[in-house]
Amino acid sequence: MNHKSKKPAQCEHIKANGLRCGSPALRQRRYCYFHFCAHDLRRRRRQHPNAPFVLPLLEDANSIQIAIQQVAEAVLEERIDNKRAGLVLFALQTAACNLKNTDFEPKQLREPEEQSSAISPIVELLLREMDRPPDTDVLKKPPASAPEREISSATSSSA
Repeated sequence: MNHKSKKPAQCEHIKANGLRCGSPALRQRRYCYFHFCAHDLRRRRRQHPNAPFVLPLLEDANSIQIAIQQVAEAVLEERIDNKRAGLVLFALQTAACNLKNTDFEPKQLREPEEQSSAISPIVELLLREMDRPPDTDVLKKPPASAPEREISSATSSSA
């Protein structure tokens, strides 16, 4: 079998709904990046149960969801008290509500979309104008009336 036609291994994580993740697995691993990190975090917590509680950077809805899961697990495992968990969950709720006001995406990833949306109406107008047949009435000089022709011929003959 050709190396290029070989299908990459799929993540072996089974979701709560019973479906397999299906994302490409990392090289030499059983899981995709996301599930590898999740399984690795659980493994490290089992090895070091007294390790400090660390939240992920709250940059998107997925990271907030992971943080909520970590708080719930910490409460169940009695690693943090209920009062502290309540404060952290309130902070996570605030972060979730504030997502619409944040933009952590690098500027170079945003610019092409912003530029294309700003330029496209102008480009569309120019293209429409280029496709439109020329207005023949504007390009032609209106025919001279009979008195104008007499005046212009008289001025040209006297010169």
